[in-house]
Amino acid sequence: MKFINKVTYLSIFSLFSVCLLKAQNKIPFGVVKAEEGYAMVRVHKEDYRKIVDKIRMKKGDVFVYVKPAPGETDWIWIKYPEKDEIPKPFVRYDSLTKEGMVNKDRITFIDQLPKFTPSKSKNGRSLIFTDDTNPKIPNNERTKVIIDVYPSSAKFKKQEKDSEGNIIKIDKQKPWGIGKELPEGLTEVKSIRVQQPGRGSVFVREAIKNMFEPTMDFDKAGVSSIDKDHIFLYMINGSGENRYTTFWTIKEGKVISQIVYHNPE
Repeated sequence: MKFINKVTYLSIFSLFSVCLLKAQNKIPFGVVKAEEGYAMVRVHKEDYRKIVDKIRMKKGDVFVYVKPAPGETDWIWIKYPEKDEIPKPFVRYDSLTKEGMVNKDRITFIDQLPKFTPSKSKNGRSLIFTDDTNPKIPNNERTKVIIDVYPSSAKFKKQEKDSEGNIIKIDKQKPWGIGKELPEGLTEVKSIRVQQPGRGSVFVREAIKNMFEPTMDFDKAGVSSIDKDHIFLYMINGSGENRYTTFWTIKEGKVISQIVYHNPE
């Protein structure tokens, strides 16, 4: 898949920063929340008023906000990944190839959803997010998402570099958060665990592989949800030229998708 270029990403964030939806101030992600369980995306070609298709997005499907739809008050312009015709148990997207308009009443933004309470483990290596939205539920029965961050073993794995010396693969997969060299004290996401009453899981390896230099700053990471079946985790990791944003969708206790992309500071 081709990557969205750097200019496109920067324009997304620039446009987003001046929009009227000021509550969404960290990352431009939104999700379908319609009670009917779906939202229709109007797909256009050239002239934005010429509708060439309509795509049905399901409750919990993720998109990136781009800008208000031209000439519209109730519609916004979004980008979203193209899904495979045959669903997979898990898929990582590193490009957003589809775009169109969706009605604002059918969606919500991540920062506007109920948030989990953040804390850290005693050893300081884990970020813990707890669903405290219902105080009647005992503490030991509340949903938790736990991110374990440990020193990386990447230096012992096979590396591939491009003609300019950038590390483009580690252990045969694209790395995130690094450049030409592996820095001293490199860290990575070692595991992400979901704990829910009656169910829970550990993220599949593909969902966390080569996620280097993860943040330990709660201003750059968070968990929110529509309901117990639709939970969303985001992290803004790395720094400078190697900064990237990653966003996971957790459905019914299991990770089903991830959007990850390079957005340098």
